[in-house]
Amino acid sequence: MSEALLQLPGSATDPVITGCLNGLAAVQSSIGAAQAEQYRFIETARAHAIATADPMGKSRRIEEEFALRSITSELALALRVHERTMTGLIYEAKQLGTIFTRSLAALAAGTVGQRHVREILAQAVTLPPELHARFEAEALLKAATQTPTAFRRTAARIRERLHPDSLTVRAAKGRAERRLWFEPDADGMAWLHLHLEAEKAIAITERISHLADQAQAEALDTADLPDTAGALTSGTHAQLEADIAAELLLSPPAGGTSKSRMPGLAFSRPEVFVAVPKLTIPCATLVGQSDDPAELHGYGPIDADTARRLVAAAPTLHRILVDPVDGTPLQLDPRKYPLTKALRRWILYRDQICRFPGCTRKAERAEIDHTQPFGYDGLSEEDNLAVLCKKHHRLKHNSRWRVRQLGQGGLRWVSPAGRIYDTHPAPPSGRRPPGDPPAPPFGPPPPVEPVETTADYPDTPPF
Repeated sequence: MSEALLQLPGSATDPVITGCLNGLAAVQSSIGAAQAEQYRFIETARAHAIATADPMGKSRRIEEEFALRSITSELALALRVHERTMTGLIYEAKQLGTIFTRSLAALAAGTVGQRHVREILAQAVTLPPELHARFEAEALLKAATQTPTAFRRTAARIRERLHPDSLTVRAAKGRAERRLWFEPDADGMAWLHLHLEAEKAIAITERISHLADQAQAEALDTADLPDTAGALTSGTHAQLEADIAAELLLSPPAGGTSKSRMPGLAFSRPEVFVAVPKLTIPCATLVGQSDDPAELHGYGPIDADTARRLVAAAPTLHRILVDPVDGTPLQLDPRKYPLTKALRRWILYRDQICRFPGCTRKAERAEIDHTQPFGYDGLSEEDNLAVLCKKHHRLKHNSRWRVRQLGQGGLRWVSPAGRIYDTHPAPPSGRRPPGDPPAPPFGPPPPVEPVETTADYPDTPPF
């Protein structure tokens, strides 16, 4: 057999494949080096912000708290990530730069990946500090030869062997972290996550799977009978599981008389805004003359049929009249303090989320801020009001972040580093965001309104 026939495409001696493999290894190594350098920049920025924090007449603890909040926002905007993501990166950078320095060096050298490093931090977070070095050394030996998925199990075993507390004690602490959270998805869908005890999660999964099996069996038994298979007896097994889970969660309390068959939101009681000509639910959509999408607060566009079902279930309707040209609200009295109900309702609807750059907290869970403080020539009118979540409301009043109104609800923020970020109201108001106007003159920040400064910034690791 000739030498040419021995060098088959894809064989170990194929120069093209060999070149690709070598190139991939070099790229992977450079990625690790870049990620390590990113961590070093983040940690340097954090440490410098804390060390040079401006006291602004506050205690050292409050000074450091708002310095950390401020640099978190600044870095998040620079990297174009959410502040929660940035909080995690800051934590990782601090741990890698001060405690787990060998892991940072291994990442920079390309011997382990970022997922390996994050798993080391996640597993070590509950270990006593005196065991960190030993755990890191043992874990790095395994990380260099394992995939991240396999290493996760290995690191968990190492942690279990080294941990001085019993699993019973740690399970009790873990139960304190149980929670539920909502994650929007595309095309009118969303994810609902539950973080709870493993035995409950398994029991719930098995129960729903068993009910889905029964539903499929019922569908087969009644396939030849007209209109006997309900909404919960059709679809794939995965679809049935989702429908059944929703049905169980939306069922009324014991003794209730409502009978729901999914799909639907029979037990949801949304508050609906009806606008002329176009706001959350355009009038034409509401009366069936149009199928233009409506806007579900905290989510985004939803189809007209779903919107009309929500209206049918809503106990209250609020009409907001707007200017047909620019969407400015009419028949509101914006010059009284405190805010009128109509003005408050309009500002919450106009902004929908916190207006700090990058923040997505819903307006209903936030506060309405006077951009120019009310006691210093700031009026309770639309062009001086904006929604800020509690965290960013405090940050505005306790740091060097500055903000000005641009008109039509637009805000221009200037960070302590001098970077400019513009935010505009959500699209449903019917207005187009204004063009990029010239930056207004920024002088010294005005006197601040009294704002409570109790810490609410998470100081626990994001794992």
